[in-house]
Amino acid sequence: MDLAKIGVLLIGVALMVLAVTAALSYLGVRPSSGPPPATPTPLNAYCVDRVVVISAHVDLRGVRVVDADGRVYCAFDRVQAGSDRVCRVGNTTLYLVEAGDISRAVFCRLPHAIRTPAGD
Repeated sequence: MDLAKIGVLLIGVALMVLAVTAALSYLGVRPSSGPPPATPTPLNAYCVDRVVVISAHVDLRGVRVVDADGRVYCAFDRVQAGSDRVCRVGNTTLYLVEAGDISRAVFCRLPHAIRTPAGD
């Protein structure tokens, strides 16, 4: 084999390696140029056995749990970020957790009674 043919072969292989590297770097950068990640909600609230659990993702002030009639069940002056607060509620099924301009509706189901057959 001629030395010139080997040189052309090595240049061709180098160009292929550069092309593959450029394609992989382009594909690696492309997804990160999409929309920015969504910011987490300031609070999350859910109900378990007539207890509303409030999870704060940021510091919250003036947190209240109210029912549809406006009765206040719990009021917290401050809930720190990363912490939870609980509030025992009544027999109503829908509550509103309010913290300043933020509000979350919470649906509470009453626990089901366990029924046994009449013959037992």
